Order: sequence, then C-alpha cells, then structure tokens
Amino acid sequence: MSKKINIGIIGFGVVGSNTCLVLNRKKELFSRYTGIEYRIKKICDVDWKTEREWMPPEQLRTDNYSEIVNDPEIDMVVELIGKFQPAYEIIKKSLENGKAVVTANKFLLSKKLIELITLANENNTYLGFEASVAGAIPIIKGLRESFAGNRITSIIGILNGTTNFILSAMTRENKRFDDALLLARNLGYAENDPSLDISGADSAQKLAIISTYAFYHSITDDDFLIEGIDRIESEDIEFASELGYRIKLLAMAKRLDNLISLRVHPTLVPEGHMLSDVEDVYNAVYLEGDLFGRSLLYGEGAGGKAASSAVVADIIEIGKKISGRGHLPEIFTIESDIEIQPVERIETRYYLRFTAVDRPGVLASIARILGENKISIASVIQKKENPEHAVPIVMLTHRAVEKNVNNAIREIDKLSSVKNPTQKIRVED
Repeated sequence: MSKKINIGIIGFGVVGSNTCLVLNRKKELFSRYTGIEYRIKKICDVDWKTEREWMPPEQLRTDNYSEIVNDPEIDMVVELIGKFQPAYEIIKKSLENGKAVVTANKFLLSKKLIELITLANENNTYLGFEASVAGAIPIIKGLRESFAGNRITSIIGILNGTTNFILSAMTRENKRFDDALLLARNLGYAENDPSLDISGADSAQKLAIISTYAFYHSITDDDFLIEGIDRIESEDIEFASELGYRIKLLAMAKRLDNLISLRVHPTLVPEGHMLSDVEDVYNAVYLEGDLFGRSLLYGEGAGGKAASSAVVADIIEIGKKISGRGHLPEIFTIESDIEIQPVERIETRYYLRFTAVDRPGVLASIARILGENKISIASVIQKKENPEHAVPIVMLTHRAVEKNVNNAIREIDKLSSVKNPTQKIRVED
C-alpha cells in the first residue's frame, strides 16, 4: 500500500495552478515511481472567481492560509504567493510546526535563506526552493548534490528571461529598447511593470540564492552591484557586434581565495562563449569548479510549466525523504572568513562610448584622462565624421579598476566637447 503525503498549496496563480494540474494528472505515475500517494488536501487563494485549466472541488478551497499551516494532517506546505509577507510568516510557521516547505519565493529567500534552512533543520524537516532560480534548470540540486564535492570558483548566469528576450530582439531584429520591451509585453514575456526584471533586481535575488550555496556564506542581494538594461541603445548592440561581442545581462559571482565579487549588469560577452548564444527567454548558468572544470546548465527559466516542473520535483524528492527513515539534516557550515569585494575594486575590461564633438584634439583629451587614471586603450572605433555635431567614439579598454574608470568618466563628461553621459559596459572575456 502506498504511503500518503498530504499537501497544502498556498497560491493558485499561474505556477500554483500548473503545479496542482500536474499533481492531479500524474498522480498514478508518481505513486508507481515513488510508492507514495501525493494528495492535495487543501488549496488557498484569495481569488476563486478566475477560471483555471484545472479547478479544485469546493471542499479543497480556502482563502485562509492558517487552515493549511495549522492543519496537523498536512505534511508539506507549498508557498507560491511571492512577495515577503505573508510568505515569510507562512514558511516560518510551517517549519516551526514540523511541516516540510516548498517555495518559489526568490525575493524572500534572497533575504532569509540561511535563517529558513536553519529553522528547517531545528524542526527536523525540509525546505525546497528549486523553482526560485532559473525555472526548470536544476541549479539548486546541482549545487546541493551533483557538485557538492567541488570548490566553486565562478558562477556566470543569464537568470532573467525577460531581459534576455529584449536584448535578443535588439540584436537580431535591430529593435530599440522600448520597441523590444513592447514586443516582450505583447508576447507575455514581460509584466505590465517590468522594473524588477529590467533593473537587474530579479537576477540579483536569484544569484544571492545560488551564491549562498556555492560559497557557504550568508549572501543577500544587498551585497551586489546591480545595473539594468534600460540604458542599452541600438548603437551599443551594433558596436559590440563589430567588436566581436554580444550584450547580455549577466549575474556573476567569482571567488578568489576568500574574496567574492558579486555583480549583475549588462556585459559584453565574446561571440563563441557558451553564454553568447543563449537567446530569447532561455536561461543558462555557467559554473567553474576545482573538480568538474566547466559546466553549463541551460533551459527554460520562466513560465508556469517550467516553474511547476521545479516545484513538483521538490515535492517528490521531499516526499521520499519524509517517507524514509527519519530526518537527515542539511549540512550547511558558514565560512566566516569570506569577504565581499567592494564595488570600486572590481577589475575587468570596459566598453566606453563617448558622444563628443568631432574636432581635433578631442580624442587626445579623452585618451589623456584615461591614461592619467591608469586605463589603457585596446581599440577605438570612430566611424562618423561630422564637425558640426557630436558623434560616437567607442573605446575598448584593457583591464582596469572600477574606481579608476568611474573617476575618468566623471572628468571626461565635464569636457565641453562631450555632449552626453558616457556609456560604460563591462566586458567578460
């Protein structure tokens, strides 16, 4: 006879309804595969008027999450409402009540991951959160299990499908940013308010979760340099292509000894790099470790089906643990000697686009200021000639320190011959 796991689901939106649909349709398959009956006992949502592909019977519905959190018969709580509250209260109380929790709440986990893992261990239960990062890509499971014996040295990810779609459309179809964003909205790839995506904040939240696991250190999205894609213009895409690069919004965490650099920003990626061909709404995570070398995980990073795939995977895995012989706590020892690298100490190459009047001596003035700030030039593009108007001057630098680059840009932007703020995009070779 199959063992039974009673599940309470809080949040019946796109991901929640897809999760319920999968659990309902594949119930017999999961039972045959695991020997466990995964039974939805209660579903909580504030909106039961909107029709979904699968609607639960009346007796399963509630608008009071306490009926799930405090039900002694429910073994596992699946939190899919997002935001900080009441999700934090729901997860914390569920764990304190000894219930396993599965969540996709990247915002909450980017602030409270260590606390909630510790709380799960203290109450002999489990916390699953695969769906919080990169949709159907099993990056959390990879770090928890497959790469557990490795010292991770580098994480570079395309973690937001909306921004990747916008940049792909700008590259492939020569669209301006606003037009590419409108296309993303029309296709359902961007929210009505896309600010969380295009600002880079969404990617930073996800990278905080991955980095916490990869480096065994309490990392939040407050530790990051975060820049979005809203200042990327069509000419930047064109110049990058001419230089042999594509522009991607990258989330990066790199470790050198006990120093970790954390940043999210638009980046010039060389054509031919593993991440340069990741297009549209797809996500990818590139990892480097001392044993496996290099690895790329790739797949759909957004949407109800991709997210529900990760949620269901956690439900099945945790269900098998609950039905096993007792609780095996997750070993998570914080490395206290790790430091976060200050932003001004970042060292990389830079793409700089100046908008300057085409007069003799202008280029020399810019080069002089760069040199005085210990920045050497690798290449220069100045195609247009128009003595009456400002024209773009593009420079690709050798490796330079962020603080020096920012100082140089401040000086250059004060020149009377420079008409617009300088565009700065970092390069990842």
